[in-house]
Amino acid sequence: MGRLARGDKDALGPLMERHSRRVHRIALAYLRNPDDALDVVQETFVKAYEHAARWNAAAEVGPWLSRIAVNQSIDRYRREKRRRASFEPMVEGDHHETLTAEAPSPEARALGGETARRIAAALGGLPERQRAVFVLRHYEERSLEEIAVTLGMRLGTVKSSLHRAIHEMRRRLSGLRT
Repeated sequence: MGRLARGDKDALGPLMERHSRRVHRIALAYLRNPDDALDVVQETFVKAYEHAARWNAAAEVGPWLSRIAVNQSIDRYRREKRRRASFEPMVEGDHHETLTAEAPSPEARALGGETARRIAAALGGLPERQRAVFVLRHYEERSLEEIAVTLGMRLGTVKSSLHRAIHEMRRRLSGLRT
């Protein structure tokens, strides 16, 4: 990151190689859409490149990039939410899927898909701060201290946000286990 901050454009490649998986996991956990997550990865590194001179050399790169990824995920989520509100979904036509021996049964796919939709809806219903804390804690397995640094929040605020997010997720997902 130091090389990039000094204007060395060749430093972007190694930076991306080292941190892109983490950034992708954050975006995917936040957005629940692989295509949007890939876009966020690209946007995150574009922002890092554009604002490399602002990077504090005393700070670690990982939390700085994670914060950019969370911000980009929030922006993408807001844009998609507005876009979905303005368009009606298309009715799906008849599709004949070919089932393979390894493929889960239609019942298993339906149950798994419903579970995934409920989790995504519950996560999407959380306020942004709670969603960011929840994703970093439960999908990225970050410590509370790391989350505080990444999001620029006090440790007590992280703890209370996580507690509220877990409580709300439990409430929204009650009855999910069968």
